[in-house]
Amino acid sequence: MRAALREEWQRLIRRRRIMLLFISTVLVMLLTAQGTGQLAGMATLADLPLLNAQIDRLFATSLCLALQGWVMLLSPLLAVSAYTVGLQTKLNPIVLLARLLVVWAVMILAIGLTLPFFSLLPLFGSLSLPEIGWAFAVIVVTALLSGAYGVCWVTVMRNPPAALFFAYSVLALWLVVGVLIAGRDTQPTLPVVVAVAFNPFAALLAPLAPAFPPDGPIAADLQNLLRFTHGVVDRATPLYRLYIAGSGLLILVLLGIASFAVHPQPRRWQRFDTLFSIVCVVYLTAFFAWRDWWSVALP
Repeated sequence: MRAALREEWQRLIRRRRIMLLFISTVLVMLLTAQGTGQLAGMATLADLPLLNAQIDRLFATSLCLALQGWVMLLSPLLAVSAYTVGLQTKLNPIVLLARLLVVWAVMILAIGLTLPFFSLLPLFGSLSLPEIGWAFAVIVVTALLSGAYGVCWVTVMRNPPAALFFAYSVLALWLVVGVLIAGRDTQPTLPVVVAVAFNPFAALLAPLAPAFPPDGPIAADLQNLLRFTHGVVDRATPLYRLYIAGSGLLILVLLGIASFAVHPQPRRWQRFDTLFSIVCVVYLTAFFAWRDWWSVALP
């Protein structure tokens, strides 16, 4: 396993596109911060001065949404970068796991580069550490889930361009369906809450939304954003808990599908299967043992 990790890491990190990934991540956050600052300045010029709390919420929401969307966009591309057509015959569950861990490591490094932008938010005094901590936890979980999602697609299909097309198509369809469900339903029933919770943008806003300003120059914009993501679901509902807990199950499902696709013929029980079974049992045990933590988001 250690040798597979070293080989996959060296193969991926030597690619120039990885450096471009890091640079583009910083540029996206810089442009988002600049655009948000200009928006706050325009409000000031219009005799609508923003209070510190509103500035804090505006910057936090903008930066988090930009980083969440960027992570979801980059992960399938990174999974394709980690896939080498010439190594199809050598692919096995251990190499698959090593590849997934390397993709996760690169995505977490990219997220870590954005910490200086978020370190300025506590200066305004509106955001608490638990709020920004849970928002960051949702972003990291999204990186893990979207990384597993991309690796699963490219491993099963063995055709990087086709895998990339279907991965983005299914992701776009899921986001559109989630928004339509949130916007058209009039009651926060169980299916509606689950669909909204697994909209990554709604889950991201969940720890920040309860303290959105009720009035002021940006209050209407933030409320419109919540209507777009949350719909009829109360903004105080901790959707991020359901998202974090459920994402772990989805990661195990995706890893199981990908590992089944790469098992050598004839399929026999391997050491990876034992390790994967133990992880599944441990996670399911924790999932049901702490169901009071995540089920509080359900109606």
